[in-house]
Amino acid sequence: MKLVNFVIIFILFSFPLFSQSSNLIPTMQFMHGILGVEDDEVVTHYIHAIGSVWELSNGNFVISSNPIVYEDSLVTIGNADTTSEDWPGFNFVWLNDPPYWGLGFYKVFNSKQPDKYFYLDARDSDFGGAVYNPDFKVLFDNSEGIFHHMELASEYPGIEMENGSVVRIWDIKGETANTSGLQNYWSHVLVCIEASSHHPKIVWGPYTSFAPTHYKVYRAVSKTPINPRFLNFSLIATTDANTYEYTDREFVIGGGMKFYAYYYVKAYKSSNNSYSSASNTITVTGDFTPFKPDIVGESELLTDFQLQQNYPNPFNPTTTITYVLPNGGDTNIASQINVKLTIYDALGRKVATLVNSKQDPGNYSVKFNASKLGSGVYFYTLRCGNFVQTRKMILMK
Repeated sequence: MKLVNFVIIFILFSFPLFSQSSNLIPTMQFMHGILGVEDDEVVTHYIHAIGSVWELSNGNFVISSNPIVYEDSLVTIGNADTTSEDWPGFNFVWLNDPPYWGLGFYKVFNSKQPDKYFYLDARDSDFGGAVYNPDFKVLFDNSEGIFHHMELASEYPGIEMENGSVVRIWDIKGETANTSGLQNYWSHVLVCIEASSHHPKIVWGPYTSFAPTHYKVYRAVSKTPINPRFLNFSLIATTDANTYEYTDREFVIGGGMKFYAYYYVKAYKSSNNSYSSASNTITVTGDFTPFKPDIVGESELLTDFQLQQNYPNPFNPTTTITYVLPNGGDTNIASQINVKLTIYDALGRKVATLVNSKQDPGNYSVKFNASKLGSGVYFYTLRCGNFVQTRKMILMK
C-alpha cells in the first residue's frame, strides 16, 4: 500500500518515475548501517542541514520552513546486514513516514564516533522527483572509523568516503545533477564548512540552468561588519564547471576573530563571456593572513605563474590542485593563456589530462579523482607557454 501511495504522490505532482520504480523502497531513501559494534548496541545517526532545504509542495520544490527537515536522527541496533536492501533510513518529508529529510546540504555523523563525518549535497530536483532511483545506503565501519556509500544491491565495502569530505548525491548515483527545479536555488546555494586547519571551505552546487564553463569565487575582507553591498569584492579563484568548492587558505575561522570575510560565487560561460548573477553572500569571522602584501579590498595583482601543492596530500581518492595564471600586475589584461595540466605516474606515463584549454589570468582550482588508480607516487605538471612546473603527490588507499 505504501508503494502505491509513493507512486500516486509523484504522478499527481507530475514528476516522472523511471522504469525501475518497482525497486524503490517507499519509506526511505537515505539508509544507514554500522559495523563493528555489539549485537545489541544502540547507535544514533544524525543529519544536520547547513543552509536551505527544499521540500515538495503543490508540485514544486520550495524552501522548507519545517524544522524537522533541517535536523533529524534515527537509531540502529547492532550490526547491519550487508546483504539486505532494507535498512533504517530517512524519508522525504512529503512522503509522510519519519524520520525525515529533504533536498539539502547535510552534515552526516553518528553517536559512536561523532568526530567522523561527511557532508552530503542532496540538492537535486531530479533526485527528489525520482527521475532516477533515489535509494542508497551509507555504512559506517566503526573499527576503521570510515563511512562508505553503496547502491542497494551492493555489498560492503562499497565506496569509501574521506572524513570531512563533500559527497554529492548525483555522483553517488552516477547521474547528472539538475538544480533548475529548486526554488531560488542560486540565491541560496552558497554554504561554508570548516576544512582542515580551520580554513573556510566555500561550497556551492551546479547552476544547471546557466550551463557554465567555470565558476568564479569572490571575496571581500573587512575589520568591521559591513553590509556586503558597500564592499569591494575581488576575484580570488576560478574553478572548472565540475568543481563546486574552494578552500580559502588565507583565512582561519575563529582565532582572534579580527576580520570578517564575505564570499559569493558567479557562474561564467566562456563561449559568450557571460556571467550569472551573484549567489547569496556568506560571512565568516576569523584571522586573515594574505599570501602576499595586499590592501584588503583591492583587486589582486597576479605577477607570476604558480603551481601550488595539491591538498590534501596524501589523499584518497580526491585532491584539489590550484594554480595561478598571471596578468603581469595589470588587472586589465584579458588575453588568454594556453594551459595544460597533466597527471603522470611514477614511471612517467600519462594517466590523466585535467586541463587543456585557453584560460584567462586568475586563480584556478581543479579536482583530481584517483578512484581508479592504485596507491603510489604521482606527479602533476603545469605547462603554460615556456613555463613548466611539476609537483609530487601521494595517493594512499
